[in-house]
Amino acid sequence: MDTCDCTCMSGGAGVPYMSKLRLLLCVLILAGMATAQAPAGSSSPTPTQDPNQPPQNPLQEPVKTDPLAQQKTQQSDFAVSEASSAGRDQLLGEIKLMTRETELGGGWQQRSFLTPGQNLLGEMNLFVDQSFMGSQRFQMLSMFRGTNDRSIDPEQNSLQKAYIRIYGPRDELVFGDVLVNYSRLTFNQNIKGASLSWKLGKKWKISAVAGLYTDRWGSLYHSYSDNPSRPYTATVAGSRLEFSPTKKTTIGWNFSSYADQISSIPQPTLAPGQAEPAPYPATNRIGSMDFKTAIGGLRIIGEVAESATVFDKRVFGGYASDLGANLEASYRYKRFSVRTSAVRYEPNFASFNARQISDLQDWVTRVSFEASSWLTLDGTARRSNNDLKHQLNFETVSWGPEGRLIFHDMPFYKRMVLEAGYRERLTNNVSVNQAGCTALAVATNDPTSCMGDRGVRMPYAEITLPFKTTFLTVGYERRQATDQIHGSQSANANRVYVSFRGIYDLGGWHFNPILRYEFERTAQRPELENLIDRLDYDNNRLGTASLYVETPKYFIAEVAFRDASSTLVSYIPNPNVVNGPQIFAPAGYSRPQYKASLTYKFRNDENTLLVFSFERNNNFYFAPSPNYDERVYGVSIIYKFGRRGK
Repeated sequence: MDTCDCTCMSGGAGVPYMSKLRLLLCVLILAGMATAQAPAGSSSPTPTQDPNQPPQNPLQEPVKTDPLAQQKTQQSDFAVSEASSAGRDQLLGEIKLMTRETELGGGWQQRSFLTPGQNLLGEMNLFVDQSFMGSQRFQMLSMFRGTNDRSIDPEQNSLQKAYIRIYGPRDELVFGDVLVNYSRLTFNQNIKGASLSWKLGKKWKISAVAGLYTDRWGSLYHSYSDNPSRPYTATVAGSRLEFSPTKKTTIGWNFSSYADQISSIPQPTLAPGQAEPAPYPATNRIGSMDFKTAIGGLRIIGEVAESATVFDKRVFGGYASDLGANLEASYRYKRFSVRTSAVRYEPNFASFNARQISDLQDWVTRVSFEASSWLTLDGTARRSNNDLKHQLNFETVSWGPEGRLIFHDMPFYKRMVLEAGYRERLTNNVSVNQAGCTALAVATNDPTSCMGDRGVRMPYAEITLPFKTTFLTVGYERRQATDQIHGSQSANANRVYVSFRGIYDLGGWHFNPILRYEFERTAQRPELENLIDRLDYDNNRLGTASLYVETPKYFIAEVAFRDASSTLVSYIPNPNVVNGPQIFAPAGYSRPQYKASLTYKFRNDENTLLVFSFERNNNFYFAPSPNYDERVYGVSIIYKFGRRGK
């Protein structure tokens, strides 16, 4: 659900007092129309861990609390799950009202994203799922937002999401917001239109979709001046035919079409020689065949596609076509497992309805071996490159090898986890067009523009020490960056961090404290290219602390503090020396943030909440940059109504 709470809104243009009053009255009228019984809270079962997966860090395992703690009411979300609602009549709704006051101080308010003053927000969300015409079901979802703050919503009054869905055991029809997921290379995004799919017998299934693609509903009926940052509105269509010869094998044939509408955005008037702004209106057609199968411990997924694209419809020059393909495979045998994937997208390959990158070749392989009951070996290798048809001045190749040892279930400390590893990130530029490379080097005044290596080497270690419901983690990482093109960009960094997390239940009170501190020191020689071998240091720090407290009834309190600070070395040009050493100048910043909220549950009901919140953000800079201060006070009312299927 696309909503904002009372601590994340930012300021915008105000409206008259009567407009604010009408906004609140409208939402209150909607609240009065809700007469259904408030739903009872529900909890999700703890997922069962796959026995084929390697042991996980205890910090990532689901927390197991005592039965009394699980019976306490929890703050719920307006979340709609098809799995939880299938075959069950239900009606769920949520009304949210918010008001907040924002204060800005300091000498440079332009750096703040917030606007001082009072901001109002009202939201109404409704979900219905009912039986319809025998075996069919009717489903509806709508999300409406009204606000006077354009930073919350540039439309101010907007329809966030809406759809009507009629579905049954063998067919489905959707109008409105449709999430289409045909295949990785053809269609995988949310559009506004109509989608239809139905099964033909036991082995065949056909799907079709048509509609519009844009950033929001309001872009379809508001003028461009109301939202000048919106993209082109595009007409889209697609279809998929799927065949399943066996339960573990599926073959699909896909088609996808995308066409920007030039008239949806006014074309700019350009001065002579002025470059045209992006994006360019385009047309894209793509067809593919995908498959997936499983044989024993081997699983394979792949797809081959060809696209035809006009990259700028205003200067029609014909379609540019190219190929794209991907393949994924995984295999497990006893304690050994391997997973690999490879993709190749030619330079003119494009898939606007699936957002794939062109001119890319990439493969990655990960191998894991459980050497014993207490040791797991894990290794990964990855290689990427572009310039697949030698159309560029040089090819960029990236390598990413990595290896790690995971110690777990040790005889002397069963719950301890120790992970130690080493990773590299290497980038190499290989010249394949010496004439073009030479021209580029002359243009950039850099004779090594088309060659040289850049890399980062990173050994690291982390240990987690659990004790009952307390977890202590300590870690270290060293990054050695080497730049053979610009030696002054080589650096060594040491990073250490420690974190503490606790989950405690005392007399029906639930406490969850979290503490974390990180410190990083970087050694560098910024004037090495000026033949000055001076070593400087930058220090970066990050500290966070938070506390969550839930009482046996009525109240939930949360407080949090975060401070990111840095001591940096900066330089200013020396006016007495041409192309010589620079003058040292200290720099740095500190950005403390404070957040607090108190939630009151009316009658201890998680579906009727009153939330008070406070947030303060400070930014302190070393001169001459000015400091500023943000303070936000907010009050929200959240009411959830309806009945859940049982």
